[in-house]
Amino acid sequence: MKKEHLDNLYENIFKDEKSVLSLTIPIALMYKYIFTQNTQTLQTNYNLTHSEIDVLASLSFNDAIMSPTDLYEATIFSSGGMTKILKKLEHKKLISRIHSKEDKRSMLVKLEPKGEEVLKDCFVNILQRDKQIFSVLDEKEKKSLEQILKKIVYSLSDK
Repeated sequence: MKKEHLDNLYENIFKDEKSVLSLTIPIALMYKYIFTQNTQTLQTNYNLTHSEIDVLASLSFNDAIMSPTDLYEATIFSSGGMTKILKKLEHKKLISRIHSKEDKRSMLVKLEPKGEEVLKDCFVNILQRDKQIFSVLDEKEKKSLEQILKKIVYSLSDK
């Protein structure tokens, strides 16, 4: 969005200090920008979708082995969508399916070393750009924003 359009937003829509739009619209604009940039990076450099990287990240952050149900709960897709994503990641050799030790009929999802390597490289690439986005803030502002966003996100998780 051009600066002149942003100026119009702040001068006309956000003039009422109690307007929640002064909070939600900038967050929506940031989300749109970051999501678009990440989509391009994931597709161009890694041939991955956001959903696929979400599954790899969930596995990485949760001891590298999870049931499909746990993955479904740790991400935001339907169980049918999860099956589709797991098949794609398995085809790309980023994950594998292994039998559960507790229940031989049940299959678990395991993050493969190649998947971990792709995930790490992807995060490094995306984090470099994200650092640039937030470089306009000093350390105190970054910490305050982090605390505020964390508080809002936790309140949403209770709903």
